[in-house]
Amino acid sequence: MYVEQRQYTFHPGKMPLWMDAYQSLGGPASARHMGPLLGFFQVEVGTINRVVFLRGWDDIDAREAGLAAREADPDWQAFRKRSAEAGALAQQEVKFLKTVPFSPITQAKGFQFKREIGGTGMFVDHRTYDFHPGKMAGWLEAYEKYGLPVQKRMLGQLLLFAVTEIGPINQVVFMWAYEGLGDRDRRRTAMMSDPGWAEFGKAIAPLGALKQQTVMEMKPTAFSPVK
Repeated sequence: MYVEQRQYTFHPGKMPLWMDAYQSLGGPASARHMGPLLGFFQVEVGTINRVVFLRGWDDIDAREAGLAAREADPDWQAFRKRSAEAGALAQQEVKFLKTVPFSPITQAKGFQFKREIGGTGMFVDHRTYDFHPGKMAGWLEAYEKYGLPVQKRMLGQLLLFAVTEIGPINQVVFMWAYEGLGDRDRRRTAMMSDPGWAEFGKAIAPLGALKQQTVMEMKPTAFSPVK
């Protein structure tokens, strides 16, 4: 399965104009022709004036046909016109990811989000880990064996776990959902003192695998399927 992750950064004050146009025109047109939307989020902590959204593809070749069909859709054309008039976009980034076997999402067909955390709010912890070449596979093996069982027991809800296929390679992208930032802090603090997490730390220490870690805190938009 491919996951297309798009990260759009806006000029200050311009994002609401683009979001309104996307919700009313661009999003519905995309839903008719593209793979399923896996989530649409606004960054709260990190680089602000930014959205992150993801689409799933079981057949990546279907993407080209979907793009062509969407370009001919009157709603998409109207969205493109309104977006250009708003002059909102400052930067766009696209990555193609591939889900790992233990990701909660492993196929796009029939995707339907089932909320497992309590409460009504949601913050999504979006993590991007960059690895030294040749070291990622060993880290993933240790994570699945030692780290993941602890996190599934102690953290919120794992939404996605994937590696970059096109874009910056040697990179892992994963997301956890929490009821709020306080819920996140309490759970992660407890995890840090868990003996199982210490075992994971011992397993990855000799690898020297990690080069950089980037974390964003995001909130789902009103039209996100994950919320």
